Amino acid sequence: MRQLRDDTHLILDGEVRVYRRERSKRWQAAFVIDGHTIRISTGKRDLAEAKEYARDTYLEYKFRHKNDLPVVTKKFSDVAKLAIADMRKQLDAGLGRKVFADYIVCIERYLIPFFGAQFVTTIDYEKVQQFYEWRRAKMGREPKASTLNTHNSAMNRVFEEAVARGFIAHKNVPLLVNRGEKSERRPDFTREEYATLIRKLPSWINAGKAGKPTDMRHLMRDYVLIMANTGMRHGTEALNLKWKHVTLFEEKDLQYLEMSVSGKTGRRDIICRSGTINYLKRIHERSEDIRHIPFEDLLKQRVDLPV
Repeated sequence: MRQLRDDTHLILDGEVRVYRRERSKRWQAAFVIDGHTIRISTGKRDLAEAKEYARDTYLEYKFRHKNDLPVVTKKFSDVAKLAIADMRKQLDAGLGRKVFADYIVCIERYLIPFFGAQFVTTIDYEKVQQFYEWRRAKMGREPKASTLNTHNSAMNRVFEEAVARGFIAHKNVPLLVNRGEKSERRPDFTREEYATLIRKLPSWINAGKAGKPTDMRHLMRDYVLIMANTGMRHGTEALNLKWKHVTLFEEKDLQYLEMSVSGKTGRRDIICRSGTINYLKRIHERSEDIRHIPFEDLLKQRVDLPV
């Protein structure tokens, strides 16, 4: 049997080791639960009191393990930093969702300042309600529903990290609710405003600096006209559009232009207004890499290049 040092004692049939570090007057304790080595400070200078504290703590950890509760837990800030590191790694690799950047800002600006020092296992309904009040005061207003969705998703990312690492049981993750006001829909252009916009675009283009600034203004004009005459959604659908997604076809002696667009709702086909073909032809004529291909041949060849 291994000889123990004078400042080391075993209790509970050797399951728990109570010891004192050099230059320390307080007793420490160590034991193993579910393969995890747990080290704690008893905070006691008296050996008998330290043994009693170590015994109670060991039995508490045994109870937690027996009832499928996390043996090891972490402070919210520690888990949040792990979640942030994972999201940044995914973003750097081009695999993460763009919204991860918003989650990171939310975690750093709101969640860590409020929850940071608390253990993830102690965050319950009451703590979440307190956070709602604190956030409202910090923002100076009631956040919109879209903001709350981002905050709730960011917090869930942290708890998913905690569950994955065994710091909290899934059943103990608090339920987050969204009672924010719905965002107001941006107003549409009136017919008069749209007519003014289209009428002013040519002079706006001519006022631009020669070279790329003017080229981009030409592209903006055609972009606006294509969006207005197709019903295509700005953002993902427009960015994903390639020449291979554009089709010319005839039906009952009439020619139609069809686009297959892909966005957050999946892929869908749209029939464009007649003038759209002219806007596409202008883009084609300004594109150095494809302008040598006749327009209709370009579409037939299903060229895999962005419009």
